[in-house]
Amino acid sequence: MELNEKIAVIGNSAMVSGFKLAGLQDFFTLEGKDAEEKLVQLLGDTQYGIIILEESILENADWRLKRRIEAIAKPVVVTVPSPSGPLEQSESLGVLIKRALGFDLMNKKK
Repeated sequence: MELNEKIAVIGNSAMVSGFKLAGLQDFFTLEGKDAEEKLVQLLGDTQYGIIILEESILENADWRLKRRIEAIAKPVVVTVPSPSGPLEQSESLGVLIKRALGFDLMNKKK
């Protein structure tokens, strides 16, 4: 099976380096408003299926951007805790995937 959609990573240098080591190729070492602008750009790019984002970037983002992310199914935006630790409880990866696919992957029928 070939993955047709790309995965992007936006965050600080430590976080991005970890994903670089994992083999991801589309990464952006940005913080603050620069990271928010890149996120907006990637949301409009149909080649990305998943955007991995440092949690603090989304936490500090404009409320309209947060609403947009909540309303779209693709790309899936997954937040990763900052080095200082996780912020508040966020949506689980399972919930994000369910929203993107329209069904629960983890709920197997026997």
